[in-house]
Amino acid sequence: MNPLIYIVEDEVKMRDILRINLSKRYNVGLFSNAESALERFDSDNPELIVTDVRLPGMDGIAFMMRIKNMNPGLPFIVFTGYKSSPRISREYRVSIQGEEHEFITRDPSTIQMLNLSQKASQFRSPILISGETGTGKELIARFIHEKSKRKGPFVKLNCASIPHDLLESELFGHRKGSFTGAVQDYAGKVALSDGGILFLDEIAELPLDIQAKLLHVLEIPEYYPIGSNVKKAIDLYIVTATNRNLRKMVDEGLFRNDLYYRIAVIPIKIPPLRERKCDILPLIDCYLRKKEREYILSPEAKLRLLEYRWPGNVRELINVIERSVLLTENKIIKEVVFDIENGARQVSESSNYYDEIPHNWQEFKKYKSKIVKYSRAELEKRFIEKLLIQYDGNISLTARNADIDRRQLQEMIKALNIDVSIFRKDSKSKDE
Repeated sequence: MNPLIYIVEDEVKMRDILRINLSKRYNVGLFSNAESALERFDSDNPELIVTDVRLPGMDGIAFMMRIKNMNPGLPFIVFTGYKSSPRISREYRVSIQGEEHEFITRDPSTIQMLNLSQKASQFRSPILISGETGTGKELIARFIHEKSKRKGPFVKLNCASIPHDLLESELFGHRKGSFTGAVQDYAGKVALSDGGILFLDEIAELPLDIQAKLLHVLEIPEYYPIGSNVKKAIDLYIVTATNRNLRKMVDEGLFRNDLYYRIAVIPIKIPPLRERKCDILPLIDCYLRKKEREYILSPEAKLRLLEYRWPGNVRELINVIERSVLLTENKIIKEVVFDIENGARQVSESSNYYDEIPHNWQEFKKYKSKIVKYSRAELEKRFIEKLLIQYDGNISLTARNADIDRRQLQEMIKALNIDVSIFRKDSKSKDE
């Protein structure tokens, strides 16, 4: 019997071409969208999937990542009619399909972090994930669990959310009657994570006495629940996370030196959003698509989002976009509604003259000769940024519509140290 191949392509002509060429040697399943292919996947068990990137609904990249979570070894062929396929390939490598979220990035340092996370998931060495609030530390921990060979559950404990006097019980469990309020036996997070992964978020908040007990069970995988004299063995694998500098806490005597070295065998650091601005617009686009929101951002709104420093990182970005969507009166988001007072001040001064900057090079030269508040370089940078936003980072379109020589525009971009990639919403924006 010939092996089964899925072809997922919304264009009938291309789908027929693939069917004719492949059906001579294979059984072929034809689908016009990813959703219908997913419905049949478990029952059909195909040996290869051929898919276009551009599909209605779920795109080919998200489809591939969904399948890879179910069957990591299944081969894929992803094709596109666009010349920017190498960029699409990079996006595939760093799109992580979670239960409700995706971790999306084009940033090289974040790609390296994700590659390290996937490699680390194949070993038993403890992993310490560090990063500012809102960067996605739990998402990376869940990704490590998904990619690991461990079949047990993912169990999370936020060390900052449990009162000190209950932390030991929450971790190691207790017997009924072992203390006031212990009305029944409780297994504890360590036992619940047997064979899986125990994720300790905000590990820096763990009191020193509990740190000692955790160190013991990491070195000798056995422990006693509170009130029990029966030793329990455990198949424990631990991933921890923090937004604090643990090395500094060790120096200050606030965190055990021996525990630090035990949990930080593989340190993974997530860059803050302000250091990967090329991810801001793709993250917004992904969020709006997932929520089925037919909203678009005005060029001025995009610029304000790109120049903000995002102390709350991705969590704050989603918060701001959600609020801005709710408060806009139409489908075009013109005003970005920040709820952090100093953040609003940070963008307000430059926002005042965004709308005044002309879109044409000749008109802009007249305009900047009248403005003395800002330097020539700063005005030129704002002018180019506004145009790049409008044309999704496409240099040819930007030059043509601004009536400026393309080579001159490229030289100005280089001289002003403008990162064009942050203005590209998706791979189609890449300059031909």
